[in-house]
Amino acid sequence: MVDQEVDVPGPPPIFVVLPDGQEVRGRLHARRQQRDGWRYQIGIQLWRDRGNSSAVAAEHRAWLSPAQVRPIPGVSYRDVPTRRPSSADDLSHKGRPAWTLQYLPHRPGHPGATLLHVIGCTPSDQSLDREEALAALSRPRAAACTECDAARSLASGQPSVS
Repeated sequence: MVDQEVDVPGPPPIFVVLPDGQEVRGRLHARRQQRDGWRYQIGIQLWRDRGNSSAVAAEHRAWLSPAQVRPIPGVSYRDVPTRRPSSADDLSHKGRPAWTLQYLPHRPGHPGATLLHVIGCTPSDQSLDREEALAALSRPRAAACTECDAARSLASGQPSVS
C-alpha cells in the first residue's frame, strides 16, 4: 500500500538539498517547465541581520533544479502553481522523456514503492520515455500517480499538458 497524501495549509513542505549536501525543509511555492527541464521555486527560513546586532527570521526564495529538491513522501503537491510551455512549444513530441519516478522508502509496516508521474507532478531528476515508463510500471510495488493521471497519459502515448 502506498502512503496516503496529506494536505497542509500554505505551500507544501519539500526537502531542499543545500550545496554541502545537507537537507532542510522548505516550502514549494511554484514550479515551471523549461526547455531544459523543470525548476522549482522554494522558500527556506533563514536569519537576516537587522544591522543592530540582532537577527530576524526571513524567507529566502530561489529557483532550483530537480537535483536540488526532494519530495516529502505523503505530501500532496497538486495545488502548487505550475507553469508549462504552451502547446506551440511542443515539449511532448514523440521520444521526448515525459514521465518521472518517485521512490517511497521502506518503513516498518509499509514496503517501499515506486510511483510513476507525468513530468512535473513531483520533483525528480530522472526522466523516462514511454518504453522506460512502461517497464518501471511493470515492476512489483509500482503504481501510477492518480493526481497527474500518469496511467492515462501512458496509455495515450503522450503526457497530458494542462
